[in-house]
Amino acid sequence: MPKITIAANGQTYEVPEGTSFLEYCQANDVPHNFGCTVGSCGTCACVVTEGAESLPPIGDEESETVEMATDEEGARLGCQLVITGDITVRAAEV
Repeated sequence: MPKITIAANGQTYEVPEGTSFLEYCQANDVPHNFGCTVGSCGTCACVVTEGAESLPPIGDEESETVEMATDEEGARLGCQLVITGDITVRAAEV
C-alpha cells in the first residue's frame, strides 16, 4: 500500500491505492488545511517533495488554481490528489 508522509509532523500513513488525499486527511485528522475542497480556492496548495512522479498529472483547472495560490514549483492541490504511490507532502507557501 502507498504511504503518505506529512512533512509538518513527520508522520507516515499507509493508505489504499487510489485514496483521495482530502478524504483521508479529513477522516483521520491528518494535519493539512483545506478550504472549498473542490479545487477553486487554493487553501490546500501543497508541494510533493518526494514521489510526485507517482501521482496522476496535474490538470488544467488544478494548474490554474495552483498558479493563483502559490509560485512554488511543483505545487499541487491537496483536495485533488489521488494517492497512487508513496509521497511526502508539505504545505505550499501561499
